[in-house]
Amino acid sequence: MAPYKMLHPLLFLSALIALSEQRSHTFRSPGPVERLLRLDQRLAGFEKRAKHTTHTKLAALFSDDARVKYPFDTPTATLRPTRYEIPLGGNVTLSCFVDGSDNWTILWYRAATYGSKDEPMTEYEGKKAINVSQGGIYHCRGRSDSGSITHQSNAAIIEDTLPITAILTLKPNWTKIYMGETFTVRCDIQGGEGTYWSYDWRPKRFTTYYTTNERTFYNVGWDDNGDYQCRGKTDLSFTQWSNVIPVTVSFKLHPVLTLSPSWLSPGASVTLNCEVEYPSEGWSFSWYKAVPYYKITEEPYTYELLPDGSKTAQSLYIITGQTSTAAYVCRAERGSNYYYTYYSDPKFVWSADASSAASLTVGPVVQNFGSDFVKLTCKGNSSSWRVRKFPENGRPYCSNFWLSGESVCTIDTTYSDDGVYWCESMLKEFSNAVNITLQDFYSGPLMVVPVDPVNEGTFVSLSCNLRRKKIFPNVAFYHNDKLVQNDSREELNFLAVSKSDEGFYKCQYSGKESPSRYMTVKSTVPPEIFSQNESSENSPLHPGSAAVYESANKNGRHWKWSVRRAVAAKQKRILL
Repeated sequence: MAPYKMLHPLLFLSALIALSEQRSHTFRSPGPVERLLRLDQRLAGFEKRAKHTTHTKLAALFSDDARVKYPFDTPTATLRPTRYEIPLGGNVTLSCFVDGSDNWTILWYRAATYGSKDEPMTEYEGKKAINVSQGGIYHCRGRSDSGSITHQSNAAIIEDTLPITAILTLKPNWTKIYMGETFTVRCDIQGGEGTYWSYDWRPKRFTTYYTTNERTFYNVGWDDNGDYQCRGKTDLSFTQWSNVIPVTVSFKLHPVLTLSPSWLSPGASVTLNCEVEYPSEGWSFSWYKAVPYYKITEEPYTYELLPDGSKTAQSLYIITGQTSTAAYVCRAERGSNYYYTYYSDPKFVWSADASSAASLTVGPVVQNFGSDFVKLTCKGNSSSWRVRKFPENGRPYCSNFWLSGESVCTIDTTYSDDGVYWCESMLKEFSNAVNITLQDFYSGPLMVVPVDPVNEGTFVSLSCNLRRKKIFPNVAFYHNDKLVQNDSREELNFLAVSKSDEGFYKCQYSGKESPSRYMTVKSTVPPEIFSQNESSENSPLHPGSAAVYESANKNGRHWKWSVRRAVAAKQKRILL
């Protein structure tokens, strides 16, 4: 059996401390790691203490009114400020307390800068809360009646505000900033020359202190919106916040191109004007000719830079000697990083003069499926064409692909497709332009008849419309140029249409006559087998019937009997 080993006095004392923690709930105890570290730091000193001192502390530990929780641990003071920045002309309140007892005299200390020595603030000795109006690094301690001193408190770094205001400027100083642009904010401190400054910036997401007084934002987007401010910082002092500069990032700019005149005349020049918001804010302009692009479903045009058309300072560009239809666009840019706007929408200058290279001809009104159409035809050197129209109003061109040979475009006159029409080729050519007002081609009423043949004996109604709008009374209807109705009725109705009603119909309204439309009537009586001269069973069949009769005769009595019944029925109709 192993010999009895006496418990080390220090371990015994540690057990007593643990027991005392279970009995005392007056103060918060440190964690086990902190407790062991503190105990380890005082092991050597404990063994050198006098016995009566140790016994006295142990007796106090188990007394009913125990005031000291840790017999070998020096209490720590805690310092709490109401804020960490002193406003200009204001102050900050500091409070100091020691856990476990109020019987401590509070001692105050201040270091003027980082790394400097703590200086006692004797004028505040004994005060648990003080107001300070100077920046610095503050500490406090507690002193007991017996003269023991607590550990030093946490540091409270208090920064004061200088009577200096920073000045913020924006470069370039534009009224509106667009997505993709670059801008710089600069912070200047007047009266702070010769002082080493770092800089604090707002919005709040910019939390890092910068040692330079400029910040540049490249390729800006929505995240760069905000109210910008700055201030300078030196050691434990701040300047006041600067003026506020609001920055709002807008969508990328889309310039507007206008040109004059829209129609060319001999010897006249064409003036292009590229309009942007705030034109005096450092814009330069570039000018392009729009030429037809072969991938029509992607982009209708590509852009070729005009002579001396790059980065002009003026927003005007003059073209001389233009003789044919053409399209132009412009673009604006500004800034040292060359922010570019979108291209403007193409604008056209039209010529009415046709050429052998490209020409547009306008045909007469064509009737088809109950409507009237105007036929447009492109001709010239190219093998592929397309027809364009302005304004587009949902129909930018008659086809969304290139047509080989002659390109033909038909326009329904019953719709509002008025506008300027021209042809474009794959050879980048423009034809003459034609300003078409469809009412000029046909301004009269339209005779509306069924497109498909109607069955004999059915109800049919014909009407007279004006550009798809029904015309009210006082309409005259004609059948094969013969007046058939001229009264207050709005329509020409047939209760049981007959074969004799087939033919051309037209109408007149307000002195104008519609084009004639043909109505087809389909007979419902089956075709007759025999001729009208048949009077007996032995009468000869009409041409083509002999083969039927012979075939029926060969296939048995049933077919022969059917033919005989048909002959008898025919004879009965003749007698009647």
